[in-house]
This record gives sequence, C-alpha cells and structure tokens, in this order.
Amino acid sequence: MKKIILSLFLYCALGGQSDKWTETLIYNAYFGGIYVAEGQLKIDVQNTGVDSVIHILFQAKTISVADYIFPINDKINIDVNSKTWTPKSIKKVIREGEYQHDSFTQLFPEKNIFIYKNDTISYVPPVYDPYSLIYQFRKKTLISGNNFQFNIIDGGKIALLQFDVSPVEKIRIPMGEYNTVKVMPMRTDGKSFKNAGQLTIWYSTESINKIPVKINIKLKFGSLKLELARII
Repeated sequence: MKKIILSLFLYCALGGQSDKWTETLIYNAYFGGIYVAEGQLKIDVQNTGVDSVIHILFQAKTISVADYIFPINDKINIDVNSKTWTPKSIKKVIREGEYQHDSFTQLFPEKNIFIYKNDTISYVPPVYDPYSLIYQFRKKTLISGNNFQFNIIDGGKIALLQFDVSPVEKIRIPMGEYNTVKVMPMRTDGKSFKNAGQLTIWYSTESINKIPVKINIKLKFGSLKLELARII
C-alpha cells in the first residue's frame, strides 16, 4: 500500500513529468549503522526574469546526543541551468566533527571557466555537480548493465566519472520495501574521490519518476547512509 501511495503521490505532484520537480525529500541518516542525523534534498524552480534556474539544496544535520559526539552540519546549495542541468554556482558549508570546509564555485559557461575560491580554471563543457546528477539520472533509462559518463566538478578540478547501473535489488527503508536499481560512480583515472565526491544512489523502480529512496554519501571520515522517510 505504501508503494502505491508513493507512486500516486509522485505522479500527481509532478504532473507525470520526469524532468520537472518541486519537492522536498526527507531522509533518516545513519553513520556506522546508527541513526544520527536527518537529511534533506530539496528542489524548486526559481524564475530570474531572463531564464529559470533550478535550485537544489542538500543538507544533513545530526540530532539528539549525536550532535555532541560527532556533529554533522552540512549544507550545499546548487543553482543549475533549467535547460542543460549544468551548474551555475555551488556553495558548500561542510561541518563534520572538527573538519570544516567552505567554498563557493561560480561557473561562466560562455567563457568555459569557473572560479573556485580564488582560482580561475578553464574546462571543456559540459560539467556537472554530483548532487544535480541525482536528478539527471531520474531522466535516464536505468537498466542493469547501462553506464553513463559525466565530467564532474570535484573541488577545483574536473573528474571524468563512469556510473554503472546494477541489477534490480529489493531494499527496505522507513517508507517501506522497494525494488531498486543502484547507480554507482567510478573514477576513470583510478584516483580516489575527494570529500563528498562519491554518491551511490538507489532509485525505486515503482514510479516513473525514479525516486531516490536511498543514498550513500562518502564523508571525510566514513560514510553517511540516507534512507527516505517522507516526502513534503
């Protein structure tokens, strides 16, 4: 019944479209198998008068006593072009224990450059952000054995990643039990990921909109596992 309700909700709320969203996904976040935080993934369209911009917000914050043991307070704001889904700006405020990271990236696609902190870096378009790719894959055909390659902004560098689609597997999350396909990234140069550069995503096959019901995020010190709890 939960799966039927979820599918109907998504179809009605999103108008049956697979490329336009206004939604907030709330996740229970686990660190080392312990429920320690709440995660949020929110998307909406903002009209700028010239062209619409899609705004994506990801944040994770520890709850209760976990906030005193190993506090996590991450917030990532991304503006992407509504037509190409390529980022226009990326703002990160990362707080994980004693680790802190603040950065702002501004992209200038007409010049094929981006400014990261105080550095100006040229690139060959298109490039994407890992969090905006969560929505990009919802527009793709996700079948076991398929793979995709994207150039991803990784700090002040561009990394070519390949994303492989796994066979269907059944998982259980707070919202119920779902058949899913997993999309997992790999670097093509054999190097390791930087902080929060590696996202593995499980998409439900129960809905045409491929809701991301589970996300595993690599942090500076371990991994944060997000499981969908509710949709606003």
